[in-house]
Amino acid sequence: MESPTELDGLLRDRGIERVVVVGLATDYCVRATALDAARLGYETHLLIDAIAAVDLTPGDGARAIDEMAAAGVGFWQTRMR
Repeated sequence: MESPTELDGLLRDRGIERVVVVGLATDYCVRATALDAARLGYETHLLIDAIAAVDLTPGDGARAIDEMAAAGVGFWQTRMR
């Protein structure tokens, strides 16, 4: 069982319904925040071109993205290609 975080209280108190996650590190902080938000029932998305993995073990970032996708996290881009 995961230990609770303050995320739900912080978001709920502010009337937040959607979470968009960016930052470093995809395979640690980004992953934990996105999975927590999705588990708590928030509409959760990653800005895929605004995250980066540490990849201590090659492929950690890709595995984290797969795990988030399986949990229902959506993926957006900040720019057109």
